Amino acid sequence: MNRSVPAGLVILTCWSAGVVAAAVLEPARPVEMAALLLAVGAAAAAVVARPAWIALALAATLLGVVRAGVGAADPGLAALAATWAGRPVTLSGLVVDDARGAAVGYEVLVQPEPTGRAGPAGARPPGNLLVRVRNGVPPAPGDSVQVSGRLRLPADRPGFDRRAYLAQRHALLELSGASLQITRHGEGPAALPALLREHYRSALADLLPAPHAAVLTGIVLGIRSGVPPALERDLVATGLVHLLVLSGLKVAVFARLVTAGLAPVLGPWAAFPALSLIVLYALAGGATPAALRAAAMGGLVILAGTLGRPTHVWTSLAVTAAAMLAWRPELSWDVGFQLSFAGTAAIILLTPGFEHRLGRLPGWFREPFAVTCAAQVGTLPMMAADFHLLSPVGPLANALVLPLLPVMVAGGLLVAPLAAIPALGEIAVLPLAALLEYLEQVAGWLARVPAASLPVPAFPPWAGAAYYLALAGSMGAARSSGRARRAALLVAALGPLLIGGAEVVLWARPVPEAAILAVGDGQAVLLRGPGGWVLIDGGPSPTRLADGVGARLPPWQRRLQGLILTGPGAGHSGGLDGLAYPATEVIVPSGVGEGAAWRRAVFRQVALGARTREVAAGDTWWLAGLRFEVLAPEPRAPDPGQLALRVAGPSGRSLCDLADLDPEAQVQAARRLRGGCDYLLLPDSGRSTPVPELLAAARPGRLLVSDGGGRLARGLPLALLSRTSEEGVIVLPL
Repeated sequence: MNRSVPAGLVILTCWSAGVVAAAVLEPARPVEMAALLLAVGAAAAAVVARPAWIALALAATLLGVVRAGVGAADPGLAALAATWAGRPVTLSGLVVDDARGAAVGYEVLVQPEPTGRAGPAGARPPGNLLVRVRNGVPPAPGDSVQVSGRLRLPADRPGFDRRAYLAQRHALLELSGASLQITRHGEGPAALPALLREHYRSALADLLPAPHAAVLTGIVLGIRSGVPPALERDLVATGLVHLLVLSGLKVAVFARLVTAGLAPVLGPWAAFPALSLIVLYALAGGATPAALRAAAMGGLVILAGTLGRPTHVWTSLAVTAAAMLAWRPELSWDVGFQLSFAGTAAIILLTPGFEHRLGRLPGWFREPFAVTCAAQVGTLPMMAADFHLLSPVGPLANALVLPLLPVMVAGGLLVAPLAAIPALGEIAVLPLAALLEYLEQVAGWLARVPAASLPVPAFPPWAGAAYYLALAGSMGAARSSGRARRAALLVAALGPLLIGGAEVVLWARPVPEAAILAVGDGQAVLLRGPGGWVLIDGGPSPTRLADGVGARLPPWQRRLQGLILTGPGAGHSGGLDGLAYPATEVIVPSGVGEGAAWRRAVFRQVALGARTREVAAGDTWWLAGLRFEVLAPEPRAPDPGQLALRVAGPSGRSLCDLADLDPEAQVQAARRLRGGCDYLLLPDSGRSTPVPELLAAARPGRLLVSDGGGRLARGLPLALLSRTSEEGVIVLPL
């Protein structure tokens, strides 16, 4: 076996690759094909090391594929879950996982007991429930709780099949904005981490004023609750928010403290209680993927040292990834898991090069600066795609703070027991309070530097692939010479160009589609036909419309084939103020209504050379290769009404846009409708239910809501419903 490529690394990487690929495959794609392709790749990787390992690599890959399918939710349960969606419930259940922080409050998995008040006696919703709570103390695994709220199917996110991800955790329904009451705390070993966590938070609250207590709790245990929003925004903007996550550095500090304290007493036997305490520390911090990864790798190092075996960082990383994915394959979709492993790999690969080029800087500044640069370079596409923010001042902020982090972690761990002696604890905590004040001031000052944080509205997957290909080629060129160096430079230069060129070709290819843009309360629909682009309405915000249209249109596309205004309301035309794309034709309902934004949008397009057309029910025309049928308003109506449309693409699929038709106008539109609607954009942002006559005539396969996250009308079939407030831009093939 080639010593530079450990056998364990090859086999366990193949296992991990099999789990990841099979876990993210769409259900419609055969797993057998994935197994075959992965097996070929595994064989190629094994040949580089030694042919004798080919069979084991193949077996590891296939076992990874098989493991990804073990325990998957029964497909029939999804249909059963849809029958529960929309029901109000009050039920008891058992918390089966650690609570996770959310944008507001927290979310926790609850296994219902057969005592719910919804459905038949003794019935309960299928699978687990993902309960989202706005405030209160999160429960711990093993706690019995009572939850109340309205069930709904999990909301997807842009580019992410969240329902499939949650199904891996057997969660088929969720309660959003629910109320949760802990009826009984769990007992036994499973309750110990939560008990320690609450005692620690209480001790720090007694010793430190706000916000220092909440910040130190985040630094030591990775729990972000209680940090003021303004301070959290500063930490995010300066790239210091990772300090509030239980990271590998903190686990390493804890491991050193534990081993240093136990070794003089237990000698060589100190490793085993140290491993137990490290695991307990990771569990007390919420058992995040980053904490588990750090605890597992740290445990491997301690265990290897006790057994007198050498360690190899790549083998440890592969072993940890394989073990975590074997335990929970759905972690392959977890952002924390991805960032933890990608960041660790980037630090290993890139830090030496950065440090070498920063040789003139003092060591206390150079090392954290280099580590932060390496982590940011290695995770840039993930940060841009998942958090839509980049922090140029991050390396400087981390260089100023990271040298003090071990002191803060160690001090935070050691000072908590002194809460039992308030007089002594208040004196001992003073240095920690000074360090925390320094951290908060660094974040506050650097967050106000111009361009301290750069928003990234959209970062497509192809851009990430091009970035990593260029990065891999550059690293290969830096570590090679001769022909290998030239080949690596060629990959770094041509690879991104080929990916970008392929994307341009796909962009230029006219694939008919309708994109319901996420513009808040209101609507904006961007249609793509064989002959160009058509925009229906503009939503309420010019900024959000510009972001949505700019992200969809190719860079060279500067003109729209058509602009259609369905009504004079601010939710339809407010975003058109200053629209940067002139239209060839502007379509408005017969009898232009009142409204300053409406008139400005029409007059501006006319000034740019557009011709106008007034339409009424019964009119049909072709534009950009799409067929438009007008359902409302009625011809020669005494008052101008909303414009309702049916748009049909070359494939025969159709989208019906009802604007804000009132019930009477909906009945008239239903009489005009021919051919049904594959997709139905609900009127009034879904706050009212379409009349039965319209639903019967449309026979929609999917209901769409363009909204800002408000309440929907009761009685909507939630199994067919998609909302821009939950999924972002909704793209529909025509």
